[in-house]
Amino acid sequence: MEKSVYMQLKEKASPFIKSYRDDLVKHDREFLRKNPGVPFLHFTGESGTHLYAMWPSEKLPGKGEVVKYLFGYSTREEIIESEFSVIPSMKTRYGRGDMAMYFDGQKLQEISYDKATRIAEKYIKSVKGNGNGRN
Repeated sequence: MEKSVYMQLKEKASPFIKSYRDDLVKHDREFLRKNPGVPFLHFTGESGTHLYAMWPSEKLPGKGEVVKYLFGYSTREEIIESEFSVIPSMKTRYGRGDMAMYFDGQKLQEISYDKATRIAEKYIKSVKGNGNGRN
């Protein structure tokens, strides 16, 4: 039987995490449970993880729509760009430079930080260009 995406992620990420293990075992696991098949980028290091969801259009606010987000209000573009802004600094920020993973909706694979950045940039361009948020 094939392992779940979470179990694959946990096996690869766990050895790197020294603190903030709840990032993986609680928050990331809950995201995967609630959002099966949603593509994402995942970054792991000594101080936890960061998951960047690449939402399909039906999960994003409509073009021009402003919604409550974090401590204020944002558009779909602002939401995906604020999440993306974390990616370039993940390699050195908070000691999280150990591993980047990509789930394309079907398969989880380890990738370079450069490739993760390119995937996220392509996703953002797609959301801004035609509004569907798909790669």
